[in-house]
Amino acid sequence: MPLAVAKFGWQAAGYPVCSLPDTVKILVLTNLYPPHHAGTYDLRCPEVVEALRLRGHEPRILTSHHGLNTEQRDSEIERRLILNGVFGHPAATGFRAMLALEQHNHGALREALAEFQPNLVHVWSLHGLSKSFLTALRNAQLPTVFDVADHWLARELREDPWLRWWNRPGTNLLRGSLELSGQRKRFDATTPTRVMQGLDRVPELFGPASLVDRLPPGSVSACRFDRLYFCSEALKAVTEQAGFQVGHAEVIHPGISTQSFFGEVKPIGHPVKKLLVVTRLAEGSGVMTALQALRQARDHGVKVTLSIYGRGESDYVSQVRSFVVQHQLPVEFLTVSDQNRDLAAVYRQHDALLYTPEWEEPFALTPLEAMASGLPVIGAKIGGGRDLLRHGENALTYTSGDALELASRIQELQLQPALRRQMAETAQAEVSSNYHESGVIDRIESYLNLSLELWGQT
Repeated sequence: MPLAVAKFGWQAAGYPVCSLPDTVKILVLTNLYPPHHAGTYDLRCPEVVEALRLRGHEPRILTSHHGLNTEQRDSEIERRLILNGVFGHPAATGFRAMLALEQHNHGALREALAEFQPNLVHVWSLHGLSKSFLTALRNAQLPTVFDVADHWLARELREDPWLRWWNRPGTNLLRGSLELSGQRKRFDATTPTRVMQGLDRVPELFGPASLVDRLPPGSVSACRFDRLYFCSEALKAVTEQAGFQVGHAEVIHPGISTQSFFGEVKPIGHPVKKLLVVTRLAEGSGVMTALQALRQARDHGVKVTLSIYGRGESDYVSQVRSFVVQHQLPVEFLTVSDQNRDLAAVYRQHDALLYTPEWEEPFALTPLEAMASGLPVIGAKIGGGRDLLRHGENALTYTSGDALELASRIQELQLQPALRRQMAETAQAEVSSNYHESGVIDRIESYLNLSLELWGQT
């Protein structure tokens, strides 16, 4: 239950009033939506949308036209928004370019709200989208729920070009003239320039790094989120440390189709010979650390091989392959024709998973999939991994980036077969109980319904 729910009086805005309708009309706002994506999209959004549709709700998606030459609209998806400076799209930084982008995006949002008349807005990633949507949604006085599964709030809101131009401290002659002439107030009606009514400057959000970096946790009052949930405690903590007041937020971990990945836990007598890494090959993936650990383990007589599944950045892939050749490591690079269909079989063909991120990854599905498949996991305690991995109970853990410690964990996994099996059984049971996709959808649906109910009481 949140600390407080703002009394926006949304019933007066002319939208449908229904506390708990059997069919909830949900406007889903997100930056990317399959099949048009940049290779980094989050599959959770379409999976949740389709699950809610099957449960009788009526979602409509408003997203970017990434991957298309023009806008595209049908009865379920509106691909109309313009991305700014991400996924290969040019950055709008000059005032006129920013204004044109904001006018386009806010026009699309207003039309979607007016035509669809949703009961609730479900905001997913705003990475690369207009952060002034936050003010527009608050002004629309509609129940709004935020699903936060990346760093668009903790790290990107402060860098939004449009809001930063208007709200950073200091002197700007053009901005000053627009404010004196009343033009800023007129802009606020259609392309909001403020994160909160009455604030001309917001130094705690848009000030110099020397000021922003010293902000106490939860001290930013200019940007409020009444109903939101995070994909992990780790991401929630990062966001609160960045100053945002999100202590009341819930955490709803992602789920997986456990039956699709289920595999028998291997018997105690089955040796650990084939290790697996499943990740995008890029800086921060920890693949080089895994290769260094493999080399050190083999130097100490540990006979294991490593399979690497994933595509990535060409320079990093070349670096990885060069290291493998240089040190004559037993490494195989895997590809599958259909990841959703074939990856489950890849897990079952291996003996253990190495989860090796070296960045604050909000949450990763890969360890969940491996655990459901019956594999023991060795994982880095970083980011969302802190929520999932407990050393010696459901996994072995190591310090992210520490190849020597990872090598010792590989050896430990080989030398303790009883512990290995116990951890795999514990992990598989936990995933089945706590991370099954239908249970996660239950929690999200309940959270949306409660949000409607609370809004109706204000």
